[in-house]
Amino acid sequence: MKRFIRILGLLVLLAGLLPAEPARAEPPYTTWAPGPGGRFYLTQDAYTPLAEIDLPISGAEDMFITPDGLIYIADTGNHRIVCLRDFEVIATYGEEVLSGPTGVFVDEVGTIYVADAKSNMIVILAADGSLVGQFGRPSEPLFGASNQFLPRKIAVDVRQNLYIVSEGSTNGLVKLNTNGNFIGYFGANPATMSLKMILQRLFLTPEQLAQFIKNEAASPSNVAIDAESMVFTVTAGTAEEKSVRRFTVAGRNIFPNIFGSTSFRDVHVSDNGLVTAVDATGWIYEYDLKGMLLFVFGAQDTSDQRLGTLRNPTAIARQGEYIYVLDKGKNAIVVYQTTAFARLVHNGVRLYVEGFYTEARPYFEEVLNYNGSFIMAYQAIADAYFKDGDYARALTNYRYAEDRNGYSEAFWELRNVVLQRYLAGGLLAFVGLAVVQRSVKYFDRRYDWLGPLRRGLRWLRGHKLVDDLLFLFRFIKFPADSFYYIKKKQRGSLLFAGLLYLWVIALRVASLYITGFIFNPYANLSDIRAENEVIYTLLLILLWNSANYLVSTISDGEGRVRDVVIGSAYSLFPYALFALPIALLSNLLSLNEVFLYTFSMNLVWVWVVLMLFIMVKEIHNYSFSETLRNVLMTIFTMAVMVLTSYILYVLFSQLSDFIMAILREIRLRG
Repeated sequence: MKRFIRILGLLVLLAGLLPAEPARAEPPYTTWAPGPGGRFYLTQDAYTPLAEIDLPISGAEDMFITPDGLIYIADTGNHRIVCLRDFEVIATYGEEVLSGPTGVFVDEVGTIYVADAKSNMIVILAADGSLVGQFGRPSEPLFGASNQFLPRKIAVDVRQNLYIVSEGSTNGLVKLNTNGNFIGYFGANPATMSLKMILQRLFLTPEQLAQFIKNEAASPSNVAIDAESMVFTVTAGTAEEKSVRRFTVAGRNIFPNIFGSTSFRDVHVSDNGLVTAVDATGWIYEYDLKGMLLFVFGAQDTSDQRLGTLRNPTAIARQGEYIYVLDKGKNAIVVYQTTAFARLVHNGVRLYVEGFYTEARPYFEEVLNYNGSFIMAYQAIADAYFKDGDYARALTNYRYAEDRNGYSEAFWELRNVVLQRYLAGGLLAFVGLAVVQRSVKYFDRRYDWLGPLRRGLRWLRGHKLVDDLLFLFRFIKFPADSFYYIKKKQRGSLLFAGLLYLWVIALRVASLYITGFIFNPYANLSDIRAENEVIYTLLLILLWNSANYLVSTISDGEGRVRDVVIGSAYSLFPYALFALPIALLSNLLSLNEVFLYTFSMNLVWVWVVLMLFIMVKEIHNYSFSETLRNVLMTIFTMAVMVLTSYILYVLFSQLSDFIMAILREIRLRG
């Protein structure tokens, strides 16, 4: 026992002599990046929380950071602008003139532009805090006699044009000069029309429409401006894909639809082209200038006092490798530091956006060592290979990046190389085959070379399934007569109809795997759920056959179940015959020949619909108008069946949950 105590004491002593490992605070959130299939995947941390600095402010609504590191805060609750250096207050401005500032912007010479929401005024202060000017609602008639001026946020370009977010302004940003003269509206959001609104406008009277809220464009909620004087806006409450917009000088939005948020509070654009936005829930989104989402990270403060969470963010800014978020709920600034992984991405993005694809490639290749699902890396690498003329590698990376346009362009270049190399040989082979075919035909006429083959085919035709198969090709030429033979039980069989249905189902699944990447609805073949495709196709076949027979029995149709099942199967033959060749052909086409693919598939479906229409007419002995009515009623009945099945599924699910809840209660009380 004494020996054990000595050994234990020695271990404790050695442990005390070892150097202590520094404690690491894990980020209280996860970082996500877009990956294959349009889904988001967990990735390495792009930013780590560095500090949370409490400040002597109250309800601050906006923040601006100058290139030399000065932080200006619109201290709304204390009616002033606060200037910080190294997070220490070095000056305050505007206590005498400001009532409730909610927006602040500082130009390169230190002039401070303030949107004072409480007084609905724009206040301009010199670098030393002296008043330069202040003005309210523009008096120009073009501003609008009934339009209000409620300034909330402000940004200024190099020409000293003021872009002001006026609350409730459906015309966009209010553009003024430094004297308060109205220049015009800028960057209005488009008004959207839902299907409900369209139907209301079609059927309601003007008096009824007047009782509804007018369909007006949403007002921008914040504004930012980059080094090139390109204006950015965020709009809370609008569709997330249009929540961030980037405008040219002419007021045209050039920012693509994005994965965004409906509650963005602020947006910032750095000098190296990184667009960062923060939403009300504490999530931070980072994009490049082309709208490609790089990272999403963040977490809402749930009173656990963890570093890096946000309670009520109102402004965001970036300087160098640091992101600063102003948190109104905490009266603090939360600082995030860029990680080595994000730094690697940023270096690649900077070169890529500037057009240096080849120089950016090593960075993105290194990014893939960190995260093999980082889809933008594949896009950038593919563009680099395409620029270098390495179309084979570009093709592969465009496939990984799920870029159909880039894949098509690389495929076009590769196809041109193959055609130039093998076209002459292919033409010679085609001519050779034609000569062989003519020769075989000549000797067959003279020596009956193919006589045994023809006799074998006649023998095979005596088998019912083979005869049914050959009947399909007569059916293609003479569908009306063929349906008559089916109705009279002279041709066709339920066994062959079942085989044909199985072939259609198998072909539906196979075509998804065979169709070329450019035209395939699935960018990743692993996303295909073959069992779902089988079930959906089988249910559609069952619904059509059952609904058509039921409708026909109550509308004087002469067809039997057998006739409907066999006739519908034969009507699908155009799809069964041509779907596979078209899918194979799609692998040889680029987007320039998209018409060939879409026209071929549309022609097949029109052909199938026409065959089904003729089937209903001939099997049930209808006139044209009766056939049309029957088809429409069949489609309606199919919809009713689906709706009824869904309602029954919901009811039985609730009943099952209710029974299980009772059983659990009995078990607990027992």
